[in-house]
Amino acid sequence: MTPGDSTVTFGPAQRRVLADDVTDQLRAAIVSGSLPPGERLREDELATQMSVSRGPIREAFVKLEREGLIVIERYKGARVVELYRDDIDQIFSLRTVLEALGAEWACQHATEADIEELGRVLDRFLEATPDTLTPELIAELDIAFHDGIMQASRHDRLIRAWDGLKAQISSFLITRLALRKDYGESWEPDHRELLGHIANKRVDEAVAHIRGHVNASYQRVVDAMENRD
Repeated sequence: MTPGDSTVTFGPAQRRVLADDVTDQLRAAIVSGSLPPGERLREDELATQMSVSRGPIREAFVKLEREGLIVIERYKGARVVELYRDDIDQIFSLRTVLEALGAEWACQHATEADIEELGRVLDRFLEATPDTLTPELIAELDIAFHDGIMQASRHDRLIRAWDGLKAQISSFLITRLALRKDYGESWEPDHRELLGHIANKRVDEAVAHIRGHVNASYQRVVDAMENRD
């Protein structure tokens, strides 16, 4: 092949885009509860519904399994994960470690632009009307805020670990298991205080705040699961 010749094809890139779209749709359905825990996910049915081949469905399954949203069983296929108390303990113990480290590193590495972007997430809450201030919006803002802290940490390996966990956290928020009943009044001041610690590089205060924040969410999830049972 001489310089300047090109053998690039765009089929594989298109398949990846399709797989991303399939993944996003399935993730949203699982997180919202439209696909309930234990639901079987059949490749052929999903491929027909989404007008794609089975390839993007399989790629989506692999990614969703990494995120902990589905399990792929040999000879049985995929199903939406069912979480038990031990799963909750593992998820939130890991979240505590990741977020504490994220807060610590964000105190050290966050730029003014990072702080401003986190502030804009909180401003979106203040701009919401009572009609639009839904659990879905709170979940979106909450994940955006905590994701922003992780990005501000400049800790690449931490960010990758967080990416594998945040879909499950979002699921707890949307179903209201992890939300305080007074989230309409409490969410923004709580996160504004945390942002102040990070902006002023108060490492100990930021870490203590996020540990308490995650522990409170954990207790609400556990209480909700026990009451439901």
